[in-house]
Amino acid sequence: MANNGDEAAELAALGGSLVINMGSITPEAIGNYERAAQAYNACHQPILFDPVGAGATELRREAVRTLMGSSYFEVIKGNENEIRVLLGDVTTQQKGVDSGDSASSDLDKATLAKELALQEQCVVVLTGKTDFLSDGTRTYTIKNGSEYLGHITGSGCTLGTTIAACLAACREDKLLAALSGILMYEIASERAGMREDVKGPGTFVPAFIDELFGVAQLALEPSAAWLANAKVEVINVTDTDEVEQIAGGQPRCT
Repeated sequence: MANNGDEAAELAALGGSLVINMGSITPEAIGNYERAAQAYNACHQPILFDPVGAGATELRREAVRTLMGSSYFEVIKGNENEIRVLLGDVTTQQKGVDSGDSASSDLDKATLAKELALQEQCVVVLTGKTDFLSDGTRTYTIKNGSEYLGHITGSGCTLGTTIAACLAACREDKLLAALSGILMYEIASERAGMREDVKGPGTFVPAFIDELFGVAQLALEPSAAWLANAKVEVINVTDTDEVEQIAGGQPRCT
C-alpha cells in the first residue's frame, strides 16, 4: 500500500510484485506510479497494471498513455471497456469503473485479450462474468466465481493483489501464475458464497477473506484437490471458436 514512488527502489529490491491500481489519477499519483514502475522494471520485478476506469474521462485516457509509454507491465488486468481503451479505441465511454453491459461474444473478448497481450508482450486478464486470460499464444476462459463479487466494492483490487502474489512466487510462467491467482480467488469466493452463515454481501466479505486464506493454505499442499471445481477452457482465437476443457488440477503455482 505504498503511495510514495520515492521508496519504490528499496521495495523493489525485496523481490516482490508491484500492483499499480489507477484508482487515483492526480498529477502526484501519476508521478508516483511512473517512478514505482520504473524502479520495478529496473530490478526486473513483476508489475500488474489495473487501468481502473480507463475509458471514463480524457484525464484517465491520458494517464493510461503516460504509464503505458513509460513502463513495462507483466500483467494487465481490466474489464472489457478498459482493455478496449488500452488497444486504442477512442470511442469507448465508461460510466465509472464498471464495464457495463456487453454485446460481445466470448470469442470477441478472447480476441481482445490476445490482441493486447501481443501488442504489449505481456499477460492480459479481461475480467467479467467469464474471465479471459492470454499471453498472445495461449488463451483461456475461466468461469468460476461467486455472484456476490459483483455486489461488493474492492473485489477487482483484491483479485489484482492475489494475481500479483502468485506472479512473485511463480516467475517461470507468467500466464500460469496469473491463472493460479484467478482460480484461488474465484474458487475461494464460491466456497464463501455456499456457506450457511453467508446471507448477503455483508456477511460474504469476511467469509471470503477466510476462504481465500484457506485456499492459499491448501495450495501449499502436494494435493491439488482444491482445483477440482476449476472451470478453465482453452479457446482458439486464431481459426475457430473451438474450446477444449482443461482437467481440474493442472494449473498450480506454489
